Amino acid sequence: MKRNSFPPSITNLLLEEGQRFENIYGNMAEALGSGIVAIIGTARSGKTSLAYTMLDYVVKYTRRPIILDSFPQRVIEEGVPEHWRGRVSNEPFENIASIEEPAVWLVDDTASNFNSRDAMASKSKLLARVAGVLSHFAGGMTVIFTTQMLSGVDISFFRYTNLATVIRYVDRELIAHERPEWQGLVREGQYQLRAVSKPLHREYYYSSKDDIVAEALFPKWLDKKNDPIKADLLSRPMRYHSVEDKEAIIGKKTNKKKKGDPNE
Repeated sequence: MKRNSFPPSITNLLLEEGQRFENIYGNMAEALGSGIVAIIGTARSGKTSLAYTMLDYVVKYTRRPIILDSFPQRVIEEGVPEHWRGRVSNEPFENIASIEEPAVWLVDDTASNFNSRDAMASKSKLLARVAGVLSHFAGGMTVIFTTQMLSGVDISFFRYTNLATVIRYVDRELIAHERPEWQGLVREGQYQLRAVSKPLHREYYYSSKDDIVAEALFPKWLDKKNDPIKADLLSRPMRYHSVEDKEAIIGKKTNKKKKGDPNE
């Protein structure tokens, strides 16, 4: 593949609807521009960096806006590269119905946001409702998820839309805890990646739908040697949330004040 390209199943979702690209059969096709790119990998396996590389492709080759779900404002103001300016915002995913352009969303560390075991969580319910209508919102939207395991994501989101699954390094002791229907896919990804790189093969990723091992060619602005502060803002965005935001992410409940409390 060329340096500024991705496997066809990913390109199909990153480009705007109708843009032409070369599909897996070597023929020219029109992009759908709507669906889910799920990036799976153990912590510090380079999931977020790969997601940023995909977003960089979107900025360079489309007119689609970029939305970083609930990212700290400091990351938006100080972390993103100059050529992203004016194209990126940090709307929470629950505001998706209010967005009127065919955006590409990044929902980083999905399990902390959309835990399938918390059946009463509003975001979990939102996933099930949004899954089948992504292609209708604003003419079609694409969501890039990063997650350590698909078992931590409400499965309904993967049933009703176009899906491109990307496998990074996954600790083999964790694979046993993956959903049974995804275990084979994750094991195949690790097998394919070990053939080209060891031990953590961060230089590559496996695109399951294309059955392709591709090189992870990160843009220079992601290199910590060039700007360590910006690189840290982007690679660990949750670090820059307020204490209140971090507590909300982990589901910590605040103490409700009793009626008649003098401090109310």
